[in-house]
Amino acid sequence: MVSNPKILVVGAGASGLAFALECAHRGIKPRIIDKRPNRSMIEKATGVAAGVWSQLSKFGVSPKTVETAIPMRNFAFYDDGELVANVPVPPIDGCPPAHLYPQGELERHLERALAIKGVEVEYSTAFHSYEESKNSILVRAQVSSGEIAPLGSYDWVIGADGAHSAVREAAEIPFIGRNYPENWSVAEITTNQWPQNAQAQLFLQSNGVGLFLSQPAAGLVQGILNDENAARQLTSLFTDAELRYERHFTVALKRVRTPRKGRVWVIGDAAHVQSPVGGQGLNLAIWDGVTLAEGLLAGDLKVEAALAKRARKVLFFTDFDYRMLATQSTLIRNARNTYWAYAAKHPSLARWFFKIISGVW
Repeated sequence: MVSNPKILVVGAGASGLAFALECAHRGIKPRIIDKRPNRSMIEKATGVAAGVWSQLSKFGVSPKTVETAIPMRNFAFYDDGELVANVPVPPIDGCPPAHLYPQGELERHLERALAIKGVEVEYSTAFHSYEESKNSILVRAQVSSGEIAPLGSYDWVIGADGAHSAVREAAEIPFIGRNYPENWSVAEITTNQWPQNAQAQLFLQSNGVGLFLSQPAAGLVQGILNDENAARQLTSLFTDAELRYERHFTVALKRVRTPRKGRVWVIGDAAHVQSPVGGQGLNLAIWDGVTLAEGLLAGDLKVEAALAKRARKVLFFTDFDYRMLATQSTLIRNARNTYWAYAAKHPSLARWFFKIISGVW
């Protein structure tokens, strides 16, 4: 292993920023590029797990420094309009298992922390191709002028460029899995009608449609729906709602068998995608970034197996959550509802679920 490796990070989302920050924290300044002209503030995930806060705290990013993060203490669950359970969320190791905080804001904090360490994101620079030799990997990129130009030689290339990863495609790493059948939507509104004692609400229906609501910041509500009408659902629930945005997307359950090929690694959505149910995409992405940087700079290539193992477990959990949300089976719905109604009275019964959510395992 090279003692002072040259590393290129492709993609300045959560996983790429986390990887670059861990490197910079250890005295290695990677180069980080992103094809976008600037950072998007359209929100995606809203839940940041306790385990992720623990990883980020050494960079000065934590619920103590991010004062508007909202601790998750209560979860309300409805089925066909009837309240099934109002669940007090049990603490994990003395802390809330997650805080509600917008992904875009979190990424902005991470980018600012990275800049303080002397590493700036190079926007409008898109990965194009690479040539790998025994001792290095030569990368080409499309720069803002549209020209394809050499970007230099590196010891490692980290593909953190999302579900449609150009790095993964160039490395010909198979992306295995399946697509979920629904067309999904996410919308965000402003409202003053969110109940003060809840941080998350789930509205399920017997037809398999489920709306997950969370409060990423005071006065804001985000809704994710496995159907195309998230905005309409939100405006019907909150009469004072003002729509900020709505977007539509499809969801898949896919992952790479292994995140490495030669001198190329893929992390975050470039390595695995899953249902947003369970709120693990952002958290697994950050875990990937920090864990890979720790292993790579320590010369521990066993990190490859650790990344693959964690992804398998998380995707199994999120797929289970999706199946529980989308089921139309009367038997399964009754069992699900009975369990959560009982867990509302005995919160310790749900501790296993929130421990997985917390990422502390």
